[in-house]
Amino acid sequence: MDDIDLTRHTEPLDLSSISRAFGLSRNAAQKWHKPPTQAATGNKAPAHKPALHAVAEAIGAELGPEVLESARPRYPVAVVLALGKALGYLDGHGRLVGGSHGKGRWLPAAPTIDPATKRKRHYVNHLATALGITTGAIEVSLYRGSFTEPDGTDEMGRIFWWTPTANKILKKAGINTRIDTGAAGPN
Repeated sequence: MDDIDLTRHTEPLDLSSISRAFGLSRNAAQKWHKPPTQAATGNKAPAHKPALHAVAEAIGAELGPEVLESARPRYPVAVVLALGKALGYLDGHGRLVGGSHGKGRWLPAAPTIDPATKRKRHYVNHLATALGITTGAIEVSLYRGSFTEPDGTDEMGRIFWWTPTANKILKKAGINTRIDTGAAGPN
């Protein structure tokens, strides 16, 4: 199958096409459309909106019942692009980010872009690299309350810090290097 260039694509995408555009199995996009209910939660819906729905809402894209309630939904390209940038599958220009993404709540190689604000989000692995420590050290410090609280969580529940907060963390640690503030817009 051919790669899908989302920067040139104009037609709404089905779940298989979304997964293919990100180099993933169809199951990934299916979970972003409608996560499976869990027997452990008494078959209740998840506490968070599905990622595709949350991103559509964040960018102001209206999704009708033909998308929200369909077994074969087709999402607008703008929603798919924003999702790819928000989750770390696409860079700020909409190009596929290389490398393996792992399973579960993997941490993106580069900062992601918040779909609502277009601000960069930095994750535990980005701060750990900049600070010269392990992600585990940050997680322990967060647990103990001795690390700057995250600014929020993304569509997959991963914690993040905005660029200004990340730079304050580095400055507090005596590191004069600033985390990249360029690329996708205001930080």
